Amino acid sequence: MTQNIVVHPPLQVYDPCTYSDITRYFTRKLSLELDVDPFQRHIRGVARIVLECLRIDADVSIVLDIRGLKIGNVENTSTRKQLDFSQVKGGKFGDILKIFLDTPVAPEQMIEIAITYETNAEGEEHPAGSCCGWLSPEQTVGRKSPYLFTQSQPIHARSLFPCQDSPSVKAPYLATISVPSGFKAIMSGILVNEKELFETAKGKLQNIYRFEQSIPVPSYLVSLAVGDLESQELSERCRIWSEPEIIESACFEFGLTEQFLKTAESIAGFYLWSRYDLLCLPPFFPYGGMENPCLAFVTSTLLVGDRSLVYVIINEIAHSWSGNLVTCASWEHLWLNDGIATYLARKIIARVLHNQNPNRAKVEAFFGLEASIGRDALQEAIHFYGDEHNYTRLVPFVHSQFDPDDSFSVVPAEKGFNLLLKLEREIGGEERFLRFLRSYFEHFKFQSITTDDFVSYFSEYFDALFPDASFDSKNRIELSNFDWNTWLYGTGEPPEYASFDLSLVNHARQLAQQCLDTQCEMLTWHDVDEWETTQMVVFLNHLLASDKLTYEAVKKLDFQMRFSQGRWSRNAEVRFIWLRVSLRSHYEPSVENAIDFVTSQGRMKYVRPIYKDLYYIYPQGDLALKTFEENRHRYHSIAAKLIARDLELIEN
Repeated sequence: MTQNIVVHPPLQVYDPCTYSDITRYFTRKLSLELDVDPFQRHIRGVARIVLECLRIDADVSIVLDIRGLKIGNVENTSTRKQLDFSQVKGGKFGDILKIFLDTPVAPEQMIEIAITYETNAEGEEHPAGSCCGWLSPEQTVGRKSPYLFTQSQPIHARSLFPCQDSPSVKAPYLATISVPSGFKAIMSGILVNEKELFETAKGKLQNIYRFEQSIPVPSYLVSLAVGDLESQELSERCRIWSEPEIIESACFEFGLTEQFLKTAESIAGFYLWSRYDLLCLPPFFPYGGMENPCLAFVTSTLLVGDRSLVYVIINEIAHSWSGNLVTCASWEHLWLNDGIATYLARKIIARVLHNQNPNRAKVEAFFGLEASIGRDALQEAIHFYGDEHNYTRLVPFVHSQFDPDDSFSVVPAEKGFNLLLKLEREIGGEERFLRFLRSYFEHFKFQSITTDDFVSYFSEYFDALFPDASFDSKNRIELSNFDWNTWLYGTGEPPEYASFDLSLVNHARQLAQQCLDTQCEMLTWHDVDEWETTQMVVFLNHLLASDKLTYEAVKKLDFQMRFSQGRWSRNAEVRFIWLRVSLRSHYEPSVENAIDFVTSQGRMKYVRPIYKDLYYIYPQGDLALKTFEENRHRYHSIAAKLIARDLELIEN
């Protein structure tokens, strides 16, 4: 490893989602050797893990997280002795790999173990599924070769390699990936060496790639993709990867990445990760994007042709500081990743717009538009959970059965955004708060932290600026009209929402209300011809919330606005909300459109609500269940599990 970075083990962290005892041993280095067979959906691997002993215990063993892995042998690399081990069923989060050491290890002493294993990586025997998304050729854009991508957040890296699968454990890694000729492998690290058409001892032609990630990362950020891939340079430090069939369109769509990254640096500080590459994945990737360091994953559903959905990239860029550089120590503190990233992303977008057109009123109106859409999404999530539900807290209470897959929603992002905006306005404005964030990133870089760490540093930082500041019983700085407990631990909506320029929002809502009042008699295409995607989203969300459009009104709206054909039909964000509006009005032509939508891509933001609407709102017999069962194998295991739960096929 080229850097010597010290990561401090967060000894006071309780993480119920890992079976490894992170207070006894702490991963310091990781090295992977993986032989990936995308045809057989099979991985053989060796994981070499260097762990530091943190404290002596009578039980001389190391415990790691695994799921769906067949362990071959374990070796102490120092003594070259084979170590005894056991695999124990651990429950809903996977299994326990217990390794019995041949010699005692003293505190601060390092031990390196090598684990040989294999997996089909699909995890079908376990309800929690796997990090690996194996795609058949038919599920790719080119329809010629199989494809592999990994999605490990929050607790699925354990199905790719044995590990301490907790965000509190960060380590640098090396990886050597062997794939069949005709395939490329890319990872969330820097490519340091490659050998193509290398003949193995068994006479097979393989491509071998070696990667290094010298900055410590948690296990969920060790990512891998294998497929028929090619790339184009966007700038000296930015490159786009995709299947050959979409490389040109992806290159255009994400062509502003360097500009976005420079703007982010002007707000958050120097970008430490060397490269910022993008992988545009096939449409069955379950998320809009994933902030893997050096190689962000983005969905091909963003390829609209007009860059109208490209701001998703800015959110992933913001995670380079919030989440990747400074990481939540356990999943109840997810807002430290997502809330701060959402706040940063909206500030970056505002500055990008200002640089393009320094019209302050337009920039503030667009910021209000983005914040309003976030507020709508937050309110919908709270309605889904219920006002008093634990998962509506910014910092939910955790217990032994806390499943971070279930708690992942917009709540940490949007409640966190509103908290930071409140703090910004309490302490004297944007510039002062952004200076604090830059100091925060510098102070905690490479570490995993808790909400208490954030609040403590915030209080310490502003105590120096406000000598007369007072503190509560938990040594938190007191602010006017602000209560830490309510904001951090209260259920339901935030205590308050900040005021914004809502001119663009109000225009869209007024037009939507007019549409409701007249049942779409007065609306024409020209009324919305120059709208951004975000304005159309506000318009449709207002219609969705009202639930008052008749079948005939929706039919008229479809004809006038060309939702089923033309510009908006190619925009996944607009198509998604339009389908929800039309299904609620029992608009029959949308059923076939909805089925096509959920079977042609697997982004959970889209497919889960549409399946639920087909199941609950406008049921067509067993159409939703039948469609899901026929296509279940196409979705990533995380998506399949949650859709099955939505459709009452498995219990909550």
